[in-house]
Amino acid sequence: MSQEVESDAGKVQFLQYHRPGLTPGDYVINVEQVVTINDRNVGTFNKNQKFTVAGERFELKPTDVEAVFPPDGNLGDHYNVFPHIILNCSTLPWERAAEAESAQPTGVPWLALLLFDADEKPKVRNMTLADLNVAGAERFDPQPLVLEKGQQEKDIVTVIDVPAKRLREMMPTTEELKLLAHVRCGIDAKGNDGDEVAVIISNRLPQPGKTSFAYLVSLEKRLQDGKVKGVENDDAVIRLVSLQSWSFACESAKKDFNQLLLNLNKTSGPPATLRLPRSESAVAEKLLSRGYVLLPHYFRHGDQTASWFHGPLTPGQYTNPKMGLPARTADELVRYDPDLSMFDVSYAAAWELGRLLALQDKAFSTALYQWKRELAQGAAQLRQRLRPLPYQKMTTPPQLPDPVASWFDRLRKLEGVPFNYLVPDERMLPVESIRFFRVDQAWMDCLADGALSIGRVSSSDHAADKLLGNESPAASLGEASMGFLLRSEVVSGWPGLQVEAYAEKDHDPLKKPRPKPLDVVRIDRLDDGVLLCIFRGEIGRVEIYQKPEALHFGLKVKDSGFFKELRDPKSGKRRKGVAVELVPGHWRSVSDRIANISGLAKLVTERDANITSSDFALQMVEGAEKVIFRSF
Repeated sequence: MSQEVESDAGKVQFLQYHRPGLTPGDYVINVEQVVTINDRNVGTFNKNQKFTVAGERFELKPTDVEAVFPPDGNLGDHYNVFPHIILNCSTLPWERAAEAESAQPTGVPWLALLLFDADEKPKVRNMTLADLNVAGAERFDPQPLVLEKGQQEKDIVTVIDVPAKRLREMMPTTEELKLLAHVRCGIDAKGNDGDEVAVIISNRLPQPGKTSFAYLVSLEKRLQDGKVKGVENDDAVIRLVSLQSWSFACESAKKDFNQLLLNLNKTSGPPATLRLPRSESAVAEKLLSRGYVLLPHYFRHGDQTASWFHGPLTPGQYTNPKMGLPARTADELVRYDPDLSMFDVSYAAAWELGRLLALQDKAFSTALYQWKRELAQGAAQLRQRLRPLPYQKMTTPPQLPDPVASWFDRLRKLEGVPFNYLVPDERMLPVESIRFFRVDQAWMDCLADGALSIGRVSSSDHAADKLLGNESPAASLGEASMGFLLRSEVVSGWPGLQVEAYAEKDHDPLKKPRPKPLDVVRIDRLDDGVLLCIFRGEIGRVEIYQKPEALHFGLKVKDSGFFKELRDPKSGKRRKGVAVELVPGHWRSVSDRIANISGLAKLVTERDANITSSDFALQMVEGAEKVIFRSF
């Protein structure tokens, strides 16, 4: 069963579950072939083929986890949000059996997300599977633990030890586990389907002003009569395998998604362009406004001075200078300002960087040199006006190899360019800031020409490169590009960040058809907290939002109580003025903020039976927040 809800970021479809075609385990395929001639059986042949289906069991790979919410280490005020984890494998929660009596999965997820306050954080330890297989004071069932192929007794697992009484109070029941896991599939504004992801949700709200610890635990073969085996004994300690964990604190609303974006540049102040802070010197300010920084400059003979430098990402709008390309050496591109008696090494540094990047890639430099050599041989043949023999054909100029063309294309996107060339001074991109820029095409041309200079030794090599003209892989593209650098917790906390740029400054959500976004040159995370975005054309506004499938479960707050605005089950849109309030009966423990998921599901779906996780998800999900920045 599926449900669908629309948001500003597109649509998201909720599915009740996604069961795998084959669960982890060992299998045998039996093939039998019967041969008959004239209706007479002349032989029967059999063949058995054994194979194993492997699946995650005791740990998750980093690539298995798409995101967690609230983000790890975040300090936002998420006290009205049920934490969740998003798994890239949409079948994972239903690949194993949670019930002790079941040989195959029955629809009950074998994964649960438990949330603990700081004062009740369980004891965490690492141990081998051999140690886990030994019965002790900390109860672990089933015993003995049967290992699957590929698993060894020396493998390390992470476990948490939880007092049975505490686990009994907070562990969801079998029916609640079904409601707390579902599948989401995002559909963007263009109608393109996204990847399916599985979502596991906790049944507990974080405590305001406290640190919370979330653990994704395995319930494989641990449930009996709807409960974890052994929780009836208050003196017992239940040992659970933890596949993933993270922590966060509910402290300040300023650390939420939209508040982090809205508060950008608040600490650093203006400007919002990629440049150093303003200077009182008119001469210095003229250069700083163009993105220059002053850097040490060492000459070949050991002399030292200071010269001006700017990278490919510059503030403001000014005419790119015409460069004498192709250049023989980087020194040709050093510019001198007689008024300041100082050098500008920006384009020389770009040329030299392109050359070094090309030499660093042996496969590329070899392919480029070979292509240029073939060009030279063809040119020499034409100059000598050779008449081919009857069995010979004149060779056509060789096409640029695809690996070389793609390498230059990546270079034009600044892939592989060190970060200190993009941002030569950290003060240009302080923490919690967004900095807009234009791409200096002259800088990019020098970078590409430096890479093309491989094999440019003699004057004839330089003349040959010059004759290439617009056919050169380093030829100027002349395309205006703009973008921004974002340095913020929102980049690391929300890895599925979505960014769109438009030429129009004003945003009219009712305008039909919706304006077409600018073409993306590159959107890339340069670091955990730094996002680089480059678009083709002039930016009027930028829209930043979350992926539809990353929407979280949450409640609204009113007069220190919680309520939920309901959605139409068919359209997924909010029903205007229709909301329900949560009463003590919807909580297992009001003080511990542990929800009675079965009762809450009946409240928000307005049904008493046949409630699925997709029905519950449709009502509990909160909309995607979008923040808009207008151009400078």
